[in-house]
Amino acid sequence: MKLKQTATILTLTLALGLTGCSLFKKSNAVSFDSGDAIPLYPVTTETETDLSIGGRWFIKTVGSIKLHSIEDEEWPYIEFVPAEARFYGHDGCNLINGSYRLGADHSLELSNIASTMKMCEGDSLAYPIANALDATKIFSVSRASDGAMTLTLVGADKRPLMTLGKSDIDYLNGAWQVTAVNGRDINVPDARLVIDVNSGRISGNAGCNRLSGELSRNPQVGSSVQFSNLATTRMTCPDIQTESALLIALEEVATARSGSGDTAELLDSSGHCVVKLSRLTREQLSDNQ
Repeated sequence: MKLKQTATILTLTLALGLTGCSLFKKSNAVSFDSGDAIPLYPVTTETETDLSIGGRWFIKTVGSIKLHSIEDEEWPYIEFVPAEARFYGHDGCNLINGSYRLGADHSLELSNIASTMKMCEGDSLAYPIANALDATKIFSVSRASDGAMTLTLVGADKRPLMTLGKSDIDYLNGAWQVTAVNGRDINVPDARLVIDVNSGRISGNAGCNRLSGELSRNPQVGSSVQFSNLATTRMTCPDIQTESALLIALEEVATARSGSGDTAELLDSSGHCVVKLSRLTREQLSDNQ
């Protein structure tokens, strides 16, 4: 059975053996060859038609069961991929996938549902989740004032079967210019980041060296985002202090918020802005490549 492996680091990065976190607070930082560095690229997004359901949703309730106190990496989720008309996910025990079709009046048909066959604990959510997906006929999407979205899957009897919460950091998808680090404005044209929320990765350039790493979120915390397993090339740079400050700041990021215009701020656990970003246009990206 071929299952999509979501929220994992690229095969290229795995092959290079990236390990550990907080790499740039230590002297033995992992690096990779500049010829294998991941280039800047524009992140593609769902079409307007499927925007309401596309992306990764963390399961909040299944029937009368409310999810809580689950390790972040084990939190059940469903990810809809409009380009494939398929969904992938994790029920807390097994990986799952299948096909989906949207119809008139918010109808939703989930079919060809498959799962890995691990033995699960007696209190596993695997069966309740599988039954809810199988019985789904309709969906609805709502957005709270803080931008957080809720997806509700409904059965033929019009009763909710499952509610899921979508990350409220989807606005981070795309390419960004770093404009400030730890409250200090910087003018380093090459300091650019590309963030892909759904695939859980960050890549780009720290100002001189290419970088790549992983992105994760805490489903229980709004606007949560963390970067880890950061690795860079090891070229000699004229302004290594600014680059080092940026890399350390990225490791301290705990949440994000959308700023005015096409800007965003990455905040530490105390709510202080440690990295400020300005969105790059496709033309700006083309000029740099």
